[in-house]
Amino acid sequence: MQPPVDERESAHSETRRSLARAAAPQFFAMRAKIRFAAWTEAAATCAVLLLGYAALTFVLDRWLRLEAPARGVMLALFVVMTVRRLWTHCLQPLRASLPDDELALAVERQLPELRESLISSLQFDRSLDERSMAGQSEGLMRAVVADMHQRLSSVPFAKALDGKRMSRFTSCLVAVTAVFALWALVAWSPLSLWARRNLLLSSEEWPRYTQIAFVGGEGGVLRLPQGDALTITVRTSGELPEQVFLRSDFGSGETGLEPMSRTGEAEHSLTLEALIEDVTLVAEGGDGVSAPLRVQIVERPNLSEVSVQIIFPAYMEKEPEVVPPTEGEIRIVRGSELLIRGRSSKPAERAFVILGDTRSDLVVAEGGALFSGSIAPEESALLTIDVIDQDQLGVGAPQKLSVRIVEDKPPSVEFKLRGVGPVVTAQVRMPGDLRAKDDFGVAKVVAEFRAMVDAPQPKSPGEEGQPGESQTPHATPAATFSPIEVVWRESLQKGAVRHETTATVDFLPRNKRPDAEDDPSNEVRPGMLLSLRFVATDNYGPGAPHVTEGEPLTFRVVTRDKVVDELRRRQVEQRMEVQKIRDDEMQALLMLRETLSPKSDDPRAKEARLQFRQIAARQQTLGRRVVLASDLYQRILLEYENNRIWEPSKVREYEALTAVPLLDLGKNAFPATARDVATYADTGEEELRASAAEACDEILRRLEAILRIMEQVETLAALIEQLRGVIKLEDSAIRDVETRLKAAGESLFQKPSKDK
Repeated sequence: MQPPVDERESAHSETRRSLARAAAPQFFAMRAKIRFAAWTEAAATCAVLLLGYAALTFVLDRWLRLEAPARGVMLALFVVMTVRRLWTHCLQPLRASLPDDELALAVERQLPELRESLISSLQFDRSLDERSMAGQSEGLMRAVVADMHQRLSSVPFAKALDGKRMSRFTSCLVAVTAVFALWALVAWSPLSLWARRNLLLSSEEWPRYTQIAFVGGEGGVLRLPQGDALTITVRTSGELPEQVFLRSDFGSGETGLEPMSRTGEAEHSLTLEALIEDVTLVAEGGDGVSAPLRVQIVERPNLSEVSVQIIFPAYMEKEPEVVPPTEGEIRIVRGSELLIRGRSSKPAERAFVILGDTRSDLVVAEGGALFSGSIAPEESALLTIDVIDQDQLGVGAPQKLSVRIVEDKPPSVEFKLRGVGPVVTAQVRMPGDLRAKDDFGVAKVVAEFRAMVDAPQPKSPGEEGQPGESQTPHATPAATFSPIEVVWRESLQKGAVRHETTATVDFLPRNKRPDAEDDPSNEVRPGMLLSLRFVATDNYGPGAPHVTEGEPLTFRVVTRDKVVDELRRRQVEQRMEVQKIRDDEMQALLMLRETLSPKSDDPRAKEARLQFRQIAARQQTLGRRVVLASDLYQRILLEYENNRIWEPSKVREYEALTAVPLLDLGKNAFPATARDVATYADTGEEELRASAAEACDEILRRLEAILRIMEQVETLAALIEQLRGVIKLEDSAIRDVETRLKAAGESLFQKPSKDK
């Protein structure tokens, strides 16, 4: 009796489930082995590629020392090839679907004795589960499934994989790994350097037989002041090269290659002159190449707005003085200070001044841009102003100043008279040019005078000599100098180093009775020696001020008549000199007219040319004589004015008629005729002779007019003095009569005495 249909279906379902569960571990293991094989094959392929890349790049890079771009290209090619191999041998297989049917077919291809029973049982199992027999015998299908279920444990699923291929790739991977391990064991340093250069693209160099290194330049950078020379020194080790070259790559793009000079057994040097731009230096010799040395050009600090101010000692009461920038030497009095200020073009770490062997720091402000400070020099020395910037560079040409310490010397004073002679009247006015100077300032200038009696004194009765013995001047007690007022054109600025001005000393206020020259109440009288001097005082403070007394100017005081007589005598002398000049000019005119032409055919023409040149030279000499006569005559007229003999207006009138025309003749007329005569001597043009002769006639005419005026001035002076004498006698007689009348009146009205 057969079981019911439901029971049979339940039994068959259980059988299928048992078959699926039994085959699943086998298929899972197959899939895992396939993936492992794919990864092993990919790893072996990459290892082989890596070994080939290592062998190729090691040889090329070690001997050719490839640059980073070339090594980068080779690494990129290796990466592309490796990724491609991974894609084809690993990623694509791993992405492929591995259903049970495919695995079953793979097993049956390796085990023909199965006769497709494994794939058929799997397909029948799915058909029974899905109830899709499609006209096939259900019983037969179930019988096949049941049979495979019983034989499943005996099926060798592992034979479906290609074991030889797996072994081959595994062996290859192990071999490559062993090669790298042996390489690392034998030569780890070259391998690691190869990896850094060709895998990490490091710029680290391969070891060389010759090692070259720069001396100095820590960190591969050297900072150099712009325009300075640089001496490069390299040391070599290992295999010493025959020659070392220095390669220069300038910032402007210019390059250079120069041989270096051997300066030692393993040293080479080269000097680069006046570098003005950045440069990268590399030394090469043998197979050695040094690390690059970058030379950075930096500017030295420059000083601007530097000012040196002299602070004088307090006793001088003098404002500080700024030393001109162009000054190379300064003279300062002991006790002065120098205030120094300036600006640096680069931030300065410190600023200082060096005076001789002494260094003094200055104060740096505003981030090193400004510096200032003061010093008090004690001795003469060279002053140097300098700064050090952040690059430890100083100024290329520090500012220097020679400082000379001097002691405060006494001032000097000079007074040059103008229009005053050796004999003067008691009412003389003395104008002149004053020059006072002191190294560090004049504080005061005053005038002093002294009047002493110089007339001979009769001897006392006990000292009377023999009859006829001449009397000697009596010794006059020494008189002291007394101050006198001065009229200054410009007042003295206190502390001025130099004072030049016009000063006038008037002695008229010193005489109480100017009209009575011999009056004892007058401080200055005829018969005296009058001395005048100027005294200058400086502002020296540590001790007593320095006082300098100028050279005394001494004059003899005489009466007006004697001064007039002396001046008239000198007037006559100058008039006689002008007459001589006139006579010489007349002789020159005569020679000019009568001498043979220098261009004639006469044999004496050469001698005539010499004569004309002599005439021209004589005209120049006559001009200088006229100028001198004008100056001397003007001094005479000024003496008339300063001695108060003539009024200033009268003197100006006489100057305009005598001294001024003489000066014009000497400076213009005579030189002009000299030039005409000299030109005529060379050219022989008669027009020049006529012009020169006409000019000489004009000179003679003007000289005659001046001579007449000079005679009139002399006569007028005599008349004025005679008139003044008459008036003086009349005044004296009137005063005498008045005195007698007064005495008679007092005698007439005098009271009688008690005795009478």
